[in-house]
Amino acid sequence: MTCQIDQSGKIEQTNKNTVLAMSNKKQYSIVIPRKIKRQLQEIYRRKGLTRFFIYQIFSLGIYFLLEPIKQTTKIIIDPEYPGKNKIITSFIKAFLETNKKPIHELHFKRIGNKPRVHYAAHDVFTGKKKANKILTLKEILETIKKADGRLRECLSTLVGARTRL
Repeated sequence: MTCQIDQSGKIEQTNKNTVLAMSNKKQYSIVIPRKIKRQLQEIYRRKGLTRFFIYQIFSLGIYFLLEPIKQTTKIIIDPEYPGKNKIITSFIKAFLETNKKPIHELHFKRIGNKPRVHYAAHDVFTGKKKANKILTLKEILETIKKADGRLRECLSTLVGARTRL
């Protein structure tokens, strides 16, 4: 089985909601509300991790999309942040492992504007459809805290690369 994932509304655009959608035979979407993105951005700013905010929250959104999938699946992610696929993959795998979910086969490949997944994300973003799930600050922070040890490990491998992020 193969799933595609697309995003509407960038994580860093804190004046807009972010919608992440997944599509195979079914469609599933989540929303990260703009208010929560601003709160998270402030938390990351206070911890001195502003450069990781975008990639970790994007990865977390993908984790919440993948959470219900019970078997290992080929996942094609539209590359929203070119050059950051490695760190995004690390974060996604850390969230999946920590929560004892299957580790999926992750690929980054341009999806474009025609596939169903693009419309799944766009229709929720524009208000034509409702999301399957709206993330809360509490569940986001709990998931990050649970994976914290693994994420600290991911971050420590990037200490030398930090200025390039």
